[in-house]
Amino acid sequence: MKNQISRRDFIRKSGMIGTLAMVPMSFWTGSLFGNTDNEVFELAEITGSDIYQNTLKAINALGGIKRFVKQGQRVGILVNSDFDEKGAYVNPDIALAVIKACSDQGAGEIICIQHIYEKYWQRSVNFESHKSIIEKLNNSTATIFPAKFDEQYFTIKQVNGVGLKEAEIVKTFFDCEVLINVSIAKHHATTIYTGALKNSMGVCTRETNVTFHLNGPTRNNPEYLAQCIVDLNALRKPDLCIVDATEVIVTNGPSGPGEILTPGKIVAGTDIVATDSLASTLIGHEMGDIITIQKAAELGLGEIDFNKIKIYRE
Repeated sequence: MKNQISRRDFIRKSGMIGTLAMVPMSFWTGSLFGNTDNEVFELAEITGSDIYQNTLKAINALGGIKRFVKQGQRVGILVNSDFDEKGAYVNPDIALAVIKACSDQGAGEIICIQHIYEKYWQRSVNFESHKSIIEKLNNSTATIFPAKFDEQYFTIKQVNGVGLKEAEIVKTFFDCEVLINVSIAKHHATTIYTGALKNSMGVCTRETNVTFHLNGPTRNNPEYLAQCIVDLNALRKPDLCIVDATEVIVTNGPSGPGEILTPGKIVAGTDIVATDSLASTLIGHEMGDIITIQKAAELGLGEIDFNKIKIYRE
């Protein structure tokens, strides 16, 4: 399939990342010393080792958390946290920075749309200092992966998409006033790339997600799986997307273990398609060569050419 990338091509493209790091900062949009003129961007790409602070920088480049969260609002956060292998789950410092920002902004409630285990938070050096915030999270066990249908927590939604016609979706996905998607830019055996669009499958039950893989013309059909993911995202777009491209697996996804790539970057955006499009290039793909991103753009969910979006880079 033309959208797939060979391992040889991947390594070649990945090697370019180091070369690009040598390009003078004046080449990039944004300032070496930060967003000093308070200009609001729609995409942000922050590079560096301080993952917690870089997450906050990315959010601030988009106008700050106040742009997305108002005092007293119910905030739903969807974090790709369930895997155990390094590079297969979002770095917990990213998720902690997001919930701390929401808490400081006065969010009325922060809801983990998909259950997050304490062992995930414990992987962060900031766990103890953020324990009081973690304990306040609405972390329902109803969405423990693989989630099963319970009418108290889930609703059966008529989707009527191109591929997906019906889905069992956690009610919080629709009920929260603000939706924040926190994903990781890693490899996936069928969709090639995971990211924010694919992360949305975390709002569904296992039974629904199985149909994404089995109901197409063939088992694990890439086009059908991508279409179902896009149909799901058409139900509700996130207000804010954050993609972890710091240390990720680029083979044997989504669970790993796999070959590790360390772009050292965090991407944040208001456009889920542009955010995924940019993040996918950071792990060796050409812009627009991921079928899920292609289909999302075709459906009008966002802009595939991230160069048309105002980008802040630091």
